[in-house]
Amino acid sequence: MPSSSLLNQLAELFRARQNQLYIAAIAITKDRASAEDAVLSAVLAVSELKEAPRDLAAYLFQVVRNKALHSNKQAARFTDESAMGNFIDLSQQAGEQKVFSQQILQQLSNLDGNQQQVLIMKLFGDLTFDEIASVTGEKPNTVASWYRRGLQKLKEIIHEPAI
Repeated sequence: MPSSSLLNQLAELFRARQNQLYIAAIAITKDRASAEDAVLSAVLAVSELKEAPRDLAAYLFQVVRNKALHSNKQAARFTDESAMGNFIDLSQQAGEQKVFSQQILQQLSNLDGNQQQVLIMKLFGDLTFDEIASVTGEKPNTVASWYRRGLQKLKEIIHEPAI
């Protein structure tokens, strides 16, 4: 039976990081419903632990990632770019920032999966490289490299002249 301390910590963590958890999941699934399922399934799985892991936040993000990856395997990798645009709220952004964010979302499919995930978690989820490293199971330097390469490729794509 889970301890009440774990459940309280998990509830507080979920309230504080809910949006980031969903963004981490949608970065992988590219589908709002699958992302929501992955997050809820992860929270449920973690709530059933007998004791809290050493780093509950990192553990929860890792479980969300695993659930999202499993969802992709189950769904035969369905990709709907508009789902990401519907999930990530750009209404609070102004002018050029909003246009730039929309361009990023439209061009993410041109990047490899790791670059997509890192850019979404960093730019739209405000996760740090250390937090993203916890989610992906990679080193922060690797995550930072994926971020830099993904950003560079996006810049090249966005600034290419139309033919």
